[in-house]
Amino acid sequence: LILFIISSCTKEESPNIVFILVDDLGWADVTCNYPESFYDTPNIDQLAENGVRFTQAYSANPVCSPTRAAIMTGKHPNRVNITDWIPGADPKMRPLLGPQDSDKLALEEVTIAEKLKEEGYKTGFIGKWHLGGEGFFPEDQGFDINIGGHEKGSPPGGYYSPYNNPQLPDGPEGEYLTDRLTAEGIRFITENKNQPFFLFLAYYTVHTPIQASKKHIEKYRQKRLDLAIEEVPHTKEGEGYTKLLQENADYASMVAAMDENVGRIMETLQSRGLDKNTWVVFTSDNGGLSTLYRENAPTSNGPLRAGKGWCYEGGIRVPLIVTGPEITNPGRVSEQPVVSMDFFTTILTLAGIPHKKNDGENL
Repeated sequence: LILFIISSCTKEESPNIVFILVDDLGWADVTCNYPESFYDTPNIDQLAENGVRFTQAYSANPVCSPTRAAIMTGKHPNRVNITDWIPGADPKMRPLLGPQDSDKLALEEVTIAEKLKEEGYKTGFIGKWHLGGEGFFPEDQGFDINIGGHEKGSPPGGYYSPYNNPQLPDGPEGEYLTDRLTAEGIRFITENKNQPFFLFLAYYTVHTPIQASKKHIEKYRQKRLDLAIEEVPHTKEGEGYTKLLQENADYASMVAAMDENVGRIMETLQSRGLDKNTWVVFTSDNGGLSTLYRENAPTSNGPLRAGKGWCYEGGIRVPLIVTGPEITNPGRVSEQPVVSMDFFTTILTLAGIPHKKNDGENL
């Protein structure tokens, strides 16, 4: 009986976890990292003021699926045999052939959701999955619910309803996908506020297609005009071109919509008194899309070289902010190197759950 009471008390005190993963968000896309940014991110900046901002955070890979697998398992992408976006390009006409890697995260892998669920957490996945098709969806990998997660890496119907997403019922005409996913996240938090929960909110934004948020676009069209630039500067990168200036109003409006919705999540936690026992992680799966085989990519990574798909700093350095109930000296900046595998170890440690070390370090 004594053991049961101790166990019950511990479970009641287990912290909630909210993991916010933005697709293709560059290190320089948030103003707390890059004050010269063309974009405005007041809610993310506030998150940094309340937590710890890591300046040397890196994705496990310069494209999405491998990094997502690393976050889920705490293992380097090579160890789960996912080394390219699924299904990948696998070019045949280059000196070095691409590896024959997997098109799904194996069910034998132990995910962070499975570990948390075993210990009584309600687990919810909302947004982009891109780690396998039917039979390998989030609900097959430890998540109690899956809203929007399937095999596609970009929103099949774009950012406005109808979404053409088999895991996401269409909303009213004109509904914006980023707003909708946030609403689903808020509902998950509200419905599970009386038990420990793990919300993995994986926005499709700011991945292509670049489709402006109608709510925010006019501000950035005017801001673009105010730049009064005649030509957007680029530099050559191998066979590609790297954009050197942030100026895309449509992309900026997508960043603004994402930032606004991060604020909605934080306000929900605060208004329901959950912020005192909730850890929030905010990051990206790879660097910003600044380098293409043509000019005028959506964004620029500031002083960092190249972007998504490249192993230079611009392709792998990402924003990272962590906030929670035990943060000391909030608002501080850490130069500690971080990589995607560290989240598995860190979150399970915060939750007091035993786990294999895998490839991550406890932050």
